[in-house]
Amino acid sequence: MNIYFKDSPKKVYVELTTRCNLQCSMCVKYTEGSCIPEEDMDKAVFMKLLPSLAEVDTLILNGIGESLLHPDLTEIIGLARKYLPADATIGLQSNGLLLTRPLAHKLLEAGLNTICLSVDSFDDPALHKPGEHSFHGVQRAVDHLIFAKDQLACAFRIGLEIVLTRKTIEDLPGLIEWAASKGVSYILSSHLILYDQAAEQENLFNPHPPEAIELFNRYSTKSAAQGLDFDRQLFHYRRHAGTQSPKLFRDEMSRLLDEAKNNDIQLNFDDLHQGDIHTARDFQQIIESAKTLADSHGLEVFIPPLQASSPRECRFLKEKAVFIAVNGDVMPCHFLWHSYSCRILRGQANVTKRPFGNVSHKTLGAIWTDKSYSSFRQEAQKYEYSYCWTCAQGPCPSLLSDDGNYANDCYGSKVPCGHCQWNLGGIRCL
Repeated sequence: MNIYFKDSPKKVYVELTTRCNLQCSMCVKYTEGSCIPEEDMDKAVFMKLLPSLAEVDTLILNGIGESLLHPDLTEIIGLARKYLPADATIGLQSNGLLLTRPLAHKLLEAGLNTICLSVDSFDDPALHKPGEHSFHGVQRAVDHLIFAKDQLACAFRIGLEIVLTRKTIEDLPGLIEWAASKGVSYILSSHLILYDQAAEQENLFNPHPPEAIELFNRYSTKSAAQGLDFDRQLFHYRRHAGTQSPKLFRDEMSRLLDEAKNNDIQLNFDDLHQGDIHTARDFQQIIESAKTLADSHGLEVFIPPLQASSPRECRFLKEKAVFIAVNGDVMPCHFLWHSYSCRILRGQANVTKRPFGNVSHKTLGAIWTDKSYSSFRQEAQKYEYSYCWTCAQGPCPSLLSDDGNYANDCYGSKVPCGHCQWNLGGIRCL
């Protein structure tokens, strides 16, 4: 039997609340068409989950909302600690603004192992935009956590998470220096989840795999050396099916397309631009400097690649993760945790949540091993669904207007994973 489908989930995400004390512009709750209700998980729902935690390695108490708003958070952590294995991790992510010194002490005392605090940038947007995140709040939260950690003499890990954009990537070296000076354990960085057009404009991540980028850039550079403006020639070549292109360029395109075909490389010319080469190199230099700096301080730092991984890989499948909404519904991943819309190939695509059961009516183990959920994971881990992010014909009508029927993609797959950003390798969470 495949290791993905036996036993039970090992990593459980529980969304205790969808409420938040902020209204950050990058959050899915505040994008156009969002209909995520504001509610807290009833403690009785969480208690239904407790017997299923006996074989869980990691419990993460967060989702769309701010977990520190849940009135029973400390009690929930204490209950989970009694049912989890002794070496299991309990963690949560937070903006840190509600964390007081007494609360930090209570959370650690109850059994919390790690907290990851969100950082937008060193330039406090809260000073300019009410409702946005505050770095001053993060600084204060770190101080409270260090005080509680020292008081209790416990092995507690403090983490920071920053979303990389064209602006914030320059903050990375400074954040590493500050984190190392404060005793922070790790930093997670992630690319933007493309919920709207503003995110597209700030996005650093190239959804094309390295082989496609290398092939395109190689022919772009070669054409430039021959005195050809590749972007301009490519525009006319595509517009006129090559009939008005110089023979030299037609020959180059023929070789490029043959090489792509022979190596099974998809090329979406609309997204592959030579002008991005130098910019990407600048960003890569910042990343390499940040990694070197982190190593010199002994700080654990995760920085995602600037381009898609090849082949695709789902961390949620590898980690045997499961996601539980505030009402107890069980979902397979972050991507399908809620119904919302996101951007793909400059189009707005609808994403429909995918519940497989509810912990109030059925045990998590029974839901995990149910035929429908097992079949979903089995098909997803084959990675035979479409390559929407590099599709030259995308975005297709069925992708942008899925009405919740989980329509098959153009490859005939029954899992809606082709337009998921997570399996490309650029998104990271606790």
